[in-house]
Amino acid sequence: MFNGKVAAIVMAGTMALGLSSLAEARGPQGPVPGKPGDANIVEIALDQNAKTGEFSYLLAAATCDYFNGAIVELLSGDDKLTLFAPTDAAFIALQQFLIGAFELDAEPSPGLTCAVDSLLGEGALFNVLAYHVTEGRRFSNSVFNRNSTKLVEMLNGQYIVTNPNLTINDNAGQTVGVVAPLVNINASNGVIHVIDTVLLP
Repeated sequence: MFNGKVAAIVMAGTMALGLSSLAEARGPQGPVPGKPGDANIVEIALDQNAKTGEFSYLLAAATCDYFNGAIVELLSGDDKLTLFAPTDAAFIALQQFLIGAFELDAEPSPGLTCAVDSLLGEGALFNVLAYHVTEGRRFSNSVFNRNSTKLVEMLNGQYIVTNPNLTINDNAGQTVGVVAPLVNINASNGVIHVIDTVLLP
């Protein structure tokens, strides 16, 4: 269903949280059309992780063996993507849920992210990650409608619902918030909106 490029695009979203271009970020009510940032998604994620260690969960997931380096290759390219990027805290919360649900003798850790496929079935991580990325450079005024809900198609073919109050509803019934002001972050190859929960298809 998904090829290596889709996998790469997907993880891009989750990788891109920290963002060396945070200084360019504005509140979620306004777009930041202007000139794209100089750093691509991969460069931004690596730079921020080196500074704070905040994105170790995401980077660990991006380098899971079965991605075979395709993620880094694509996210260093020119494809224009909009990424809904969960924080590390969001991944930790999901892992804690999985640990409880499957009665695992484990603690949340970056490496556990790669085990999602074995817990939920082959291709599960692909599907979850693809549900965080949509095509094109979409600033907040394109993602959120001030007066009504809006459907946004993601790379896995499913939709999220965005609301005027700047929340998102996913297919699992979760209400997900944006992490202001970490929206409209301008990478050279896309736009990043940081979110507080892992979207579930």
